Amino acid sequence: MTLSRMVLLLEGREDEQATLTKAYQLAQGMNAELCLLHLVHGSRVRERNPELSATECSASHALGAKAGISRLMAGQSQAVRYENLVVDDVVDELGDWLTHHPTQLLLVGSRHRWMDGSLARLLLYKLPVDIQVCHEPWQESLKAAG
Repeated sequence: MTLSRMVLLLEGREDEQATLTKAYQLAQGMNAELCLLHLVHGSRVRERNPELSATECSASHALGAKAGISRLMAGQSQAVRYENLVVDDVVDELGDWLTHHPTQLLLVGSRHRWMDGSLARLLLYKLPVDIQVCHEPWQESLKAAG
């Protein structure tokens, strides 16, 4: 299977560094472009900035999100494209984004949450793209908890 582009969905958490590193290695091994797509629910963005218009709110969030993702990307040698997508209906809006950004493989972290559930479970079988779940380690969060 030859890939030209793969997309890794990120939340911007510090513990996603291992997932990002694995995605870089996979992209390098398959000689594919890697795009990091930071998904954020629109209601969360509006809650944080109620005084801003939808466009200003999205732009403000994109700037803050990019700073967080930049910390995750520090030290990676491969060039990467970064995009931020603020959505309310993740299946429809991510599907539209994928229509305009052809992708052969979508990587989703096993711990990536969407509102109250698993993002991978929500997207599986609903998007016209191969989805690979990246199993993220739980040890860091277990150590932090106790």
